[in-house]
Amino acid sequence: MELVHATLKESIATMSRVIFALMLRETKTRYGRLQIGYLWAFLEPILLISALGLVFTYIRMRDSSTMPLIQFLTTGFIPFMLFRDIVTQNMTAIRSNHQLLYFPQVQVFDIGVARTLLELSTFLIVFTVLTIAISFTGIEVVSVEDPLRMILASTLIVIFGYGIGAAIGSMIPLFPSLQFIVQAAFMRPMFFLSGVFFTLEMIPNEAQPYAALNPMLQLIELFRSAYFPDYESTHIDYPYLLSVIFLTLFFGLLIQRALRRHAFKT
Repeated sequence: MELVHATLKESIATMSRVIFALMLRETKTRYGRLQIGYLWAFLEPILLISALGLVFTYIRMRDSSTMPLIQFLTTGFIPFMLFRDIVTQNMTAIRSNHQLLYFPQVQVFDIGVARTLLELSTFLIVFTVLTIAISFTGIEVVSVEDPLRMILASTLIVIFGYGIGAAIGSMIPLFPSLQFIVQAAFMRPMFFLSGVFFTLEMIPNEAQPYAALNPMLQLIELFRSAYFPDYESTHIDYPYLLSVIFLTLFFGLLIQRALRRHAFKT
């Protein structure tokens, strides 16, 4: 019994070292090519949020909500960016790293987890820095309501994104065009349908039940409800949301396991 426990412990330690090494490799590969390096992780959301803020202010698209505009956009775009990047990075994980799979210590699962943890780390740093910057510059008053529920929302976004990315990434070696189809027909519409710059209360009542079927829309509603003291969404269906997210993870891991041998054919 002690031998089994020791073997399991060693396996976990080995997997942890592999994942950490993969994260370092991903960081160097992804950001080392650019002269601005890791700064791009900050510039992308800052530029988009600034542009959207100007547009929204100009055309007066603000409703009677008490949520400050810049923080409203930040709590929409940054969580969606986390979801988008986890899905995208897991879609290309096998194709970009299939040579590493010839090492017995490296598994498809390790590569996906390393990329996911890197995106989560980037999200935490970017969101924290932007929130501090908004507060420090005095652009808006920052008052975070429930950090623990924000962590819950972020964790569910990570799980949901990983499940989708793992499934699609495992099928891409068999169907290479699937990557383009997902980016064009799934990710782009999701950006406009997931509440990045609206809440469920802003859309017509008859459309709300159908819009709420989008798990990412509910997750962003949950994130904003945890962030803003004066906002609490009444449209979060926890049984539905958790069921969809964990079923997505289950089938993503199942497909990844079933198709892992095709990773070498990339």
